[in-house]
Amino acid sequence: MTKEKLELSLELELDDKNIKDVVEQFRCPKGDVGIVMGEFLNNTNNGIIKESIEALDLDDKNRVLELGHGNCSHLPFLMEQAAHLKYFGMEISDVMLKEASRINADYIKNKDVLFQLYDGIRVPYVHNIFDRILTVNTIYFWGNPVTYLQEMFRVLKPGGIFVLAFTNSKFIEELSLVANSDDFVLYNKQDIENMIAETDFIVSDIEDRIEKRKDKDGNWVDTNYNLFVLKKKERIRYYTRS
Repeated sequence: MTKEKLELSLELELDDKNIKDVVEQFRCPKGDVGIVMGEFLNNTNNGIIKESIEALDLDDKNRVLELGHGNCSHLPFLMEQAAHLKYFGMEISDVMLKEASRINADYIKNKDVLFQLYDGIRVPYVHNIFDRILTVNTIYFWGNPVTYLQEMFRVLKPGGIFVLAFTNSKFIEELSLVANSDDFVLYNKQDIENMIAETDFIVSDIEDRIEKRKDKDGNWVDTNYNLFVLKKKERIRYYTRS
């Protein structure tokens, strides 16, 4: 699929072959077409991403992990939220990693940012290393959501915050590429609450939010999305008298 065909496919009805190609580009952008997809996803998710970053409630010197960062054009906004932040981005897409590295070259040069590839399952970091974790609109492609949540719990520090955001609306369900694809797994708010209940995360907040987006006909429509703020319980310290 060419860049031009992808741009057209995102606006028009898709045939079966185009649906498969576009869904794969959603999951893991590749080639020149992937660059276009990265721009599209950044533009359409911009509002959700910024709201999610604000929900992280960042403190100075926090270590932040983002999973599925795309081209990461939102990084300057994140880095403005507190001083001396260290950002770690993980992607399954080599193209998105390269685009994110190009766009944010100055941050990398200053050693404030590290982008890495991973397998989409295991995070190659030790236990209790990150103060904050963020992921936006990646949950549709998690192979085993509970296992994935447990992995986030493992690398998050006690007292840390994990923000999970995803679109949960007819805007997504009615898209041709979703209706005709088995590769998208859609979840509602209750589904996510049930998954979280199988982990040791504490649900700090669940927010239902609305963002205005243009549909394929150019009309503004309400897009509902859910923003979960999860916390890892602080360790209990016991002291003995000497």
